[in-house]
Amino acid sequence: MKKNLPYDKTDPKSIEKYAQRLIDHCLSEFLDEKKRRKLHYASNVRKKGGFGQLIEEEYFKIRPGTDKGPDFKEAGVELKTSPLKEMRDGWWSKERLVLGIINYDDIVDETWEKSSFKRKNDLLLLIFYLYREGILIIDLIIRHARLWRIPDDDIPIIKNDWETIQEKVKKGLAHEISEGDTLYLGACTKGVTKASVRSQPASKTKAKQRAFAFKQKYVNFILKSFLRDLGFIIKDSDRIVKDNKEYEDGKRLEQIVIDRFKPYLGRSIRDISKELQIKIDEKAKNYNDILTKMILGVINTRIEEFEKADIVVKSIVLEENGKLRESVSFPAFDYIELSKETDWDSSALKQLFEKKFFFVIYQKNGDDSKILKKVMFWNMPYADLNKEVKSVWKETIKRIKAGDCDNLPRISDNRVSHVRPHGRDKRDVCMAPNGKSYTKKCFWLNAKYVRDQIGITD
Repeated sequence: MKKNLPYDKTDPKSIEKYAQRLIDHCLSEFLDEKKRRKLHYASNVRKKGGFGQLIEEEYFKIRPGTDKGPDFKEAGVELKTSPLKEMRDGWWSKERLVLGIINYDDIVDETWEKSSFKRKNDLLLLIFYLYREGILIIDLIIRHARLWRIPDDDIPIIKNDWETIQEKVKKGLAHEISEGDTLYLGACTKGVTKASVRSQPASKTKAKQRAFAFKQKYVNFILKSFLRDLGFIIKDSDRIVKDNKEYEDGKRLEQIVIDRFKPYLGRSIRDISKELQIKIDEKAKNYNDILTKMILGVINTRIEEFEKADIVVKSIVLEENGKLRESVSFPAFDYIELSKETDWDSSALKQLFEKKFFFVIYQKNGDDSKILKKVMFWNMPYADLNKEVKSVWKETIKRIKAGDCDNLPRISDNRVSHVRPHGRDKRDVCMAPNGKSYTKKCFWLNAKYVRDQIGITD
């Protein structure tokens, strides 16, 4: 590539300044007519994954890196590009931010401080562009171009995430890695075919090829920091951990959260409300949410760590005898959109059930109140998700396509999940592919399955 570059390849700030020339422009504006014409017919200008490569080659005049080091080796800067999608409240992350393939053979012998992940991604040049369906990637508008490091507040969690992934590989369980295992840093599947599998050092079982990636909700927090620096007013969130000393001795966020709840377990909601000065009726819809935040020390705002990790908080109410009667519901699905899904790994249901959940478990009292029984973090076991729930998903789509929307998988058909109405009443309907309207439905977790997962036995 060219030796005389329009920026100092050893200086991160020079690289950033040059990158910021792209803001509010598209790559094609920086190309001559001959190059634009040539690229117009190239296959990679129609593929989202080719955007970063074209930025490197055609704008920065460097060859895409093939080793474990960052793209701008002399400056220690790794270039990452990512699309934004238009939402009602602005442009936000369209997907996770992929940070490099996981080498199962190497990671088992690494430490966090000297890991190839940390070395490669210590300082990122993040370029976000506005995604538009059907537009060539060289014609997509760039919105942000900024240097970025992992904030000090987030390092303990991301380090723990990396070590969690490493531990699974060490145990020969690379084939059972799940997005729900971690908080901010995930291990997403990476490969265009089902044949994209790799050997792992501690097991003969082949594992899907995976890459480190910041989860989509975490990427949105990066974007919020950019917008805040530009003078935009961004809704505040509050942290559970105000001082990183709480992470000393290897303590993880999950244990810190559970420790916050311990003084209140076994106590009545009325007693807790009085102590925490919660002045709303415990039957109010948002009461459980307020109680959780008050115990965690997050007042009148959102829980930052939970939002970054996309943790789903679910309240579960046991009967007086300690049994769970009701299955656990999730948002209603769109018949038409669900019927279009063909790939389980990218399905909305897999992405939903692969998340980490925080269960706040109450038990009814004889005095029409409740006690706070138990709290726990949970993510669905790999086999339950990829066998049981996947089979419900496939059968549901099959029946919707056949126009059999009133006969979707029942609770007796599957050990883990089923489908049944979610609408407020029979008038709360949704259109199906056959043009008819049916009562809104959703996927549920079976009551018995949830009882088993939270440690309640008959």
